[in-house]
Amino acid sequence: MKRFAFALTALSLLAACGVQGDLARPDPLWNSEDAIRQECERQRQANETLDPRCARYESGVGQ
Repeated sequence: MKRFAFALTALSLLAACGVQGDLARPDPLWNSEDAIRQECERQRQANETLDPRCARYESGVGQ
């Protein structure tokens, strides 16, 4: 039983190895334009680094 618990603990600790940095969030499956526009607005208001997709809305091309 101790071996099983040790193995389970070791596997759970190693589960995320190799994942470095933040994971990119994929685009939504529906209403993606509205969701991206809202996320860009939220990032602007919070003074966060803007997602590269926000450039389309700043230039007025996506509107």
